[in-house]
Amino acid sequence: MRKIFLNIVCIALCVCGCSNSKNAVEVAEEPAAVENSTGSGIDDRLTNVKWILTDLNGQPVAEAPVTPYITFTENRISGEAGCNSYFGTYFAHKKGRLDIEYTGSTKRLCNDMKVEDQFISALRTEKLSYVVVDDILIIRGQKLTADGSKKEVELLRFKAEKN
Repeated sequence: MRKIFLNIVCIALCVCGCSNSKNAVEVAEEPAAVENSTGSGIDDRLTNVKWILTDLNGQPVAEAPVTPYITFTENRISGEAGCNSYFGTYFAHKKGRLDIEYTGSTKRLCNDMKVEDQFISALRTEKLSYVVVDDILIIRGQKLTADGSKKEVELLRFKAEKN
């Protein structure tokens, strides 16, 4: 009797677990990527370019030990943040949404880390969007205003340096 009861419980758990997993997969919807000529999720306008930072949080970038830049390759980002090299992953969605996952950086200590700190903070902002116009890349994100509401603002502006 005990074996029969345990078998019924195991079967019930398996059936419930399988049906919940199936529903979760059906509900989860992966956003469509910007498609290039090869059909991948990489926006060709971003890749094979060294994007040099010109504006940070709506202001011309202050002098830093190394001029910050970003490069996009396959699903990876890398570059210089002002003192340290950084790296991570990205995904460019249709309609200009950009997901960046900052993974890490080198650990050099420079005299002035202000530009680097602001740059990395901008990359880590949630709900990023981007637009490429000729040789300019603009990355926007949501910031809290004084009244507590969120407003989309320009965080980063880059100029292309073609390879």
